[in-house]
Amino acid sequence: MKVDIQNSKIELVKVDNQWVAQANQNVSFIPQSENTLLIQTQNQTIQVRCIGIDKVNKTVTLLYNNQKYSAKITEPMDELLKSMGLENALVQKISEVKAPMPGLVLDVLVSPGDSVEIGQKILVLEAMKMENAIKSPTAGVVASINVSRGQAVDKNYILIRFE
Repeated sequence: MKVDIQNSKIELVKVDNQWVAQANQNVSFIPQSENTLLIQTQNQTIQVRCIGIDKVNKTVTLLYNNQKYSAKITEPMDELLKSMGLENALVQKISEVKAPMPGLVLDVLVSPGDSVEIGQKILVLEAMKMENAIKSPTAGVVASINVSRGQAVDKNYILIRFE
């Protein structure tokens, strides 16, 4: 497994059920709790805390000395797929957004042909007297919008389709 952090690449291997840096067996990574990790060298031990994991993008956000660091994880399968030109083969393709619950469409924030990013608000749905911002689960282009303002929808009704 390879980890890219702060413009440095570290290759890790598992030895005796513990992750160690392959180039330097004197660096080891010891889990302390669910979100705390000790990084131990011959000279020092530092503690880092995991504050976020993005499984889709394979990144981990770490906190050390009140500073955030982002680490990108590359597994052997990722490298194999990339060498074959199939790096996006394991990325889930999302072609539509469905209503997560019955509700009333208060606002549609995109139009067909618009480019959207992951996490961008695309629609507002009122359910149980609460406004719920529906966000895009994928980056892409809006192909069609199947609802309009003021329309009541059932759970799993297709709201928006992507190209």
